[in-house]
Amino acid sequence: MFDFLNYGFMVRALIAGVLIALAAPTLGIFLVARRSSLLTDTLSHTALAGVGLGILTGFHPLLGALLVSILAANGIEKIITKGKLSTEAVHALFLSGGLAVAVFLMSLSQTPVSFESYLFGSIATVSASDLWLLGGTTLIIVLTVLTFWWPLVTLALSEELAEASGVQITSVKVGLAVLAALTVSLSLKIVGGLLIGALIVVPVLSAMQVSRSFRSTLFIAIAFAEAAALIGLFLSYTFNIPSGSAIVLMSLLGFLFALANRQAKK
Repeated sequence: MFDFLNYGFMVRALIAGVLIALAAPTLGIFLVARRSSLLTDTLSHTALAGVGLGILTGFHPLLGALLVSILAANGIEKIITKGKLSTEAVHALFLSGGLAVAVFLMSLSQTPVSFESYLFGSIATVSASDLWLLGGTTLIIVLTVLTFWWPLVTLALSEELAEASGVQITSVKVGLAVLAALTVSLSLKIVGGLLIGALIVVPVLSAMQVSRSFRSTLFIAIAFAEAAALIGLFLSYTFNIPSGSAIVLMSLLGFLFALANRQAKK
């Protein structure tokens, strides 16, 4: 049953899955609370543009994704802050534009790299360098949340309350967007650019069905995400399906289970 652990690529994939499942809901709980879930989908599409740029120029694709998505995160927050366009309009602009640029750049590349693996995830493509990047990112996210827990929670619950409490709202917003960019970019190989948003959001929604506090929601969301990642990766290996779709499907099943459990208790 556990013969897949004899393969190095599966061990790397499992480690990456555990790290992603820790980072994604840790960040996602604040995005969901602020009704900014669409930000993850937007950044995932701009990250794909960074992948295309990295492949075209011979740069590390994930570092390219990281650079472009961080720039996009800052750009999105600045445009929204200035109030020239609505939040939805800005997200739609970057989302469609990012994917269009990604496809265009990949069409110019002569490198035999499967762009599909970045769209839907592929357990066979995770390298040791990817794990170091992902591990460092996860550590940054966890330490940031622990250090700035109350400013993040206050902003998530009420922007007016955060401002009255002396929270530097703009700085926290930009920081949150940059962390989202980090998480999305370095999750592309396992979950895929078109699906990572679901792993950030769905476990949090699942946890909200059974939790009673903000803190417990976070811990339960991580548990849901870890279960989805591990089971999804096992199914991906067993049935040879894209890892991203398997993980997200398990996450959706977890949500249905939590929802059904909540309805049964009413």
